[in-house]
Amino acid sequence: MSFFKSRDNQEKHIDQIQEYLIPGEQLEQTYGLVIDFVALTDKRILFVDKSFVSKATAVVTIPYSKIEEIAIQKSGTLSFTNKVEITTKGGSHELSFVKGADVFGFYKKLTSKICD
Repeated sequence: MSFFKSRDNQEKHIDQIQEYLIPGEQLEQTYGLVIDFVALTDKRILFVDKSFVSKATAVVTIPYSKIEEIAIQKSGTLSFTNKVEITTKGGSHELSFVKGADVFGFYKKLTSKICD
């Protein structure tokens, strides 16, 4: 199940994330979430949290070196999402991926970033 065509969304996400990149930072990949999206760069993870009820957008940045733990939750066949939880000293962030999204690809790539 997907709310939008993934290729169209990925191009939209790439356009949206550009304003948050710092000089010299390279975007590596974006992944669609249920309401928002997450981006991996060569320096950090960013996720964009858009509100359903307002036009507010929050952008959360976590340098890879600050991630203490990640956990993946694969839901059952009747669930519409899979979740990844990212834990830092400051707290935990739960990312809900739409069923069928490449959540394992995201998890593996993020794991390789924090284990380097």
